[in-house]
Amino acid sequence: MHPRCQLLSGHLATVLRAPQTAQRTFTTSASLYNKNPLQRRKGGDLGSHLPKHVISQDPHIPDYPYGDHAHFKQANKGLYGEQMIQFGNNVSRKTETKTRRKWTPNVLSKSLYSVALKKRIKLRVTSNVMKTIDREGGLDEYLLKDSVQRIKELGPTGWALRWTLMQRPEVIDRLRAEAAALGIDQATIDKQWPTPEMLSQQKYADRVLAREQALAQAGEVEDVEQGMWAEEEEGAEDEVNGTEATIKDALEGQEVIARKKAYGEYVSATIAAKRYLKRGLVDSEEEGLKLAFVRQTERMDARWKLHAKFTEKTKEMFSAQDLKELKTRLKLPNMHISLLRKIAYNQHRRAQAEAAGGWEAWREVKKAANAEKAAQIKSNIDALGGPEALKASRKATFAKAIAEAETASTNQALDEQTRQYLESAISKADMAIKAKAAGGAQEYVEMSIEELKKASSPGLSELFQGSSKEKNAGGDAWAALVNSSNKPAESRPNA
Repeated sequence: MHPRCQLLSGHLATVLRAPQTAQRTFTTSASLYNKNPLQRRKGGDLGSHLPKHVISQDPHIPDYPYGDHAHFKQANKGLYGEQMIQFGNNVSRKTETKTRRKWTPNVLSKSLYSVALKKRIKLRVTSNVMKTIDREGGLDEYLLKDSVQRIKELGPTGWALRWTLMQRPEVIDRLRAEAAALGIDQATIDKQWPTPEMLSQQKYADRVLAREQALAQAGEVEDVEQGMWAEEEEGAEDEVNGTEATIKDALEGQEVIARKKAYGEYVSATIAAKRYLKRGLVDSEEEGLKLAFVRQTERMDARWKLHAKFTEKTKEMFSAQDLKELKTRLKLPNMHISLLRKIAYNQHRRAQAEAAGGWEAWREVKKAANAEKAAQIKSNIDALGGPEALKASRKATFAKAIAEAETASTNQALDEQTRQYLESAISKADMAIKAKAAGGAQEYVEMSIEELKKASSPGLSELFQGSSKEKNAGGDAWAALVNSSNKPAESRPNA
């Protein structure tokens, strides 16, 4: 044995180990036997994440109300609790000599777990903020506390983290419950703390409104070239399907479709009513809403005719190869063909305007080219007695159409299909007038859904589900299917 080992062994207590058997024992306890080494640990993603990888990249994050730190800029990237570098003097006790010095905050680098996000976030926090987080009960409670002083302490990073937390469904439910406990009315709660389903509906509503405004602009002009603003039917269907996938989890499929249809009807009718009133074809916006719902089918037919005419024109102007080259040049691989046609047509118009020397010169050229068409339209108007006479004639025709729709339920001269259409149009117009005074589009949607629920009866899917449950329970499935209908025998002609 080495001499140093001998000295070392003389100072250490000898540890005697019990002799081990040659046979190794294995445990079959449930905790080890059922453990899966590939199973993900509970509690979310336990890796450490930087704030920039956790904070949502949504451009709609509101600005921090107190702005960024201009002098102590590192506080913008952590939770500093309004602490910053402080300057002062060291004063000698004997000579009272002053020496400049500074006090820096005690900044720590910590990984704090967020329960709502299920992530550990690596943050730079001061020791004072760490004590506050421990006192509040965690990072989420610290960020979500509703007080002016806490908002001032958060800084830009804390503000962005707070906004990200407030987009989580569980946090939204908690805030809504707290607001309801305080006695806040439901309308204010829905406006201040909307659910993800409400946000999805609002985003879809914004897209519908933009599309309806564009189509309204297209309908205000007589020139076919303005049909470039008309929405293509395939593109509209794609958009509806994409939106339905985002909110289908919270609403039934039929209700989703009904909500979209109701919102589109209200927005389109409101825009048309304002247009009628602006042109002097009606005396009030309420009368314009009635006319818009009565002429809904005519307006849709005119819209799609304009759209079809523009599509045929662009097909003649631009080949499939031209659109393919445009898609490659603009680096838009997923762009819909209808949007590509609009882009190509806009570029074509822009090139014509540049060749003509500007937009004013180009408009003069187009006006001269369409002079014959404009003269023909003017002669037709003059033959009818002039613009004022034409407006009065159209106003009288529209007033007659509204009166006919209001008396459709008692007019025996109308066929059944026309009567049902006019009754439905007046009913929708009345709801739109009430909704306009109450809350707008959302109120109209809710009223339409209520009417739909009142008029609807249990569907076949519900009936068959009830019969399947009865069959699985060992009962009479056919009897359950028959008894599922609450309608009396006299209301069922084939009963």
